[in-house]
Amino acid sequence: MKLVSTVSSDQETWNCDYALVDLTPDLARLALRRINLLKVQKKADERLDEMYFWDFHVEYFSPWKDEVDSADPLSAMLERLPPVAGDLLRAPDDFAVPENLLARVECSQMIVREGAVAFIAIPKHASHYIRTSEVPLSLLESATRA
Repeated sequence: MKLVSTVSSDQETWNCDYALVDLTPDLARLALRRINLLKVQKKADERLDEMYFWDFHVEYFSPWKDEVDSADPLSAMLERLPPVAGDLLRAPDDFAVPENLLARVECSQMIVREGAVAFIAIPKHASHYIRTSEVPLSLLESATRA
């Protein structure tokens, strides 16, 4: 299952607007294992709120990054994607982002919370984080059965 998330940041400008998460059954199972690990660790320390893991499963992009013809079909397609949960949109299985529209990022991580995961990254040559919407537990569980 491919998910497209809007991206937010505490900075006014950043080099991407969306993130593509290819939520394969393997990635969903990994996220669920990490959520269970968080729950186990919370029993040892109730002040634990979330856990961070280095993770490069997400592609960050902007359909307007380069002023080229490939951006127009992509931005039009994004407008037609159906919502799945919150700000997450469901993309078709063959959805792909042209390489020239991908943002280069460093320090990409998965944030694990009790009821969801989200992803953050630092854009290349920047000092701020960009964040995806949360992928809820129910969506992770359904992706394992895909």
